[in-house]
Amino acid sequence: MSDRSEPEDDEFNERPSKSQRKRDVKAITDLGEKLMMIPQTQLDQLPYPKIVEAIRKGKKINKGNARKRQLQYIGKLLRKVDLQEVHELIDRFDTSSRAHVLQFQQLETWRELLIKQDKAVMGEILHQLPDIDIQHLHQLVRNAVREADEHREPPIHFRKLFQYLKMEAGL
Repeated sequence: MSDRSEPEDDEFNERPSKSQRKRDVKAITDLGEKLMMIPQTQLDQLPYPKIVEAIRKGKKINKGNARKRQLQYIGKLLRKVDLQEVHELIDRFDTSSRAHVLQFQQLETWRELLIKQDKAVMGEILHQLPDIDIQHLHQLVRNAVREADEHREPPIHFRKLFQYLKMEAGL
């Protein structure tokens, strides 16, 4: 009888299994597929021009195998970069993500408080969005308040205020 014992080589035990490496590659490829669903204007915020260009080309490909190869190429490029910024971009623009929902709720809260003419919320907005056109924001708030007082339907200025906040927040 031979006694076969596992080698206690730390390097061998720490290396991920082949199956785990395949799962990791699949996850990164799926990340690339999610990136292909994000509009180009929002993709341009990604600091990796080679990846953005590959995604732009991938959006034009309709054939199955060619698209699959392009996704694999995007995955290969993604494996070479820090994925933190990619995950943040996807969370920001993926409507199913928790971060996206929270941002929309924040904008809705701001809109409601602006219409109620809460002075503190204006400071918070200026702190969060320093490049916002304050004069235009005040005009939108005045129109939305007047609209709310008159109970006009449909609430056009109410929606315009939200759209402006959304645009300034980069959503």
